[in-house]
Amino acid sequence: MFGHLAIGELRRVCGNTLSVSVLEDNRCRYKRGNTTVIVPCDSVSIYPAPPIFYPEHITNYIMIRFKEPIVVKPGSSEKFWTLVDFDVVAVVGSGSTSYEIVDAFPSTGMCKYALYGSPSRGILSRYIVTRVYGESKSEECRATIAINIVNKSMKPVKISRIVFPGHSFSLFYSQDSVIGSSLYVTVTSPFTAVVSLREPSISNMHRAPRLIEQRVVASVQPRWSQSFVMSYGL
Repeated sequence: MFGHLAIGELRRVCGNTLSVSVLEDNRCRYKRGNTTVIVPCDSVSIYPAPPIFYPEHITNYIMIRFKEPIVVKPGSSEKFWTLVDFDVVAVVGSGSTSYEIVDAFPSTGMCKYALYGSPSRGILSRYIVTRVYGESKSEECRATIAINIVNKSMKPVKISRIVFPGHSFSLFYSQDSVIGSSLYVTVTSPFTAVVSLREPSISNMHRAPRLIEQRVVASVQPRWSQSFVMSYGL
C-alpha cells in the first residue's frame, strides 16, 4: 500500500485510487480523484504520516478522545492500546534531499479539529475519537499505538483525552499494518499530565519519513519537543 508509486500503476490506498501518468516533455501527472498535480516522473511515493497535514498543515498537535474514559488509581499504572487515524501523503523527493508533499488525505476519510484549552490561549489540535483495548489490535488504515499511564498524584484520575506533539510522532509500516510511537503519560495532578513519545520496539517494518523539520518546529515551540504538558485538563 505504501512506498514508490510507479508510472501507470493504479494503487488503492484507504479508499482512494492513486496514479501517475506520463505527459509530454518528461513530465507526469499525479492523480487522486479530482486532485491532480504535475510532478517529475518516477518520483512519487506514498507514506503514512502524522494526522496534521490535511487539509493543510495548520497545527502540530493531536488530541485523542476516548469513547470510554479510564480511571487510574493513585500510585498505580495502566497500559493499553488504541487505534488512531493517520494522514496518507504523496511526496516527491528522497531522504537524501528533502520531501515535498503534493497531496494528503485522512486515512479514514474523516477529519476534525478541536481546541485544547481556553479560546484565548488554547491549542488547535487534530481531533480523533477512539476506543481503548487490553491488547494490541490492528485495523486497516488506522495506526496501532501503545499507551502507558502512571498516576503520580494523590488522587484517582479520569483520563478522557491525551494531547501530544505530532511532529514527534513516528510511524512504521508494513504491507498490511501501521504502528505509531508509544505514548507515556505521567499524571502530576488530577488536572495535569506530561505526555512523552517513545519509539516502539518493532522489527520487519519500514519507517515513514519525518516530514516536519525538527529545527522549524523547535523555533516555534522550543520547550515542546518530544513531550507535551497537558495543563488544561485530562
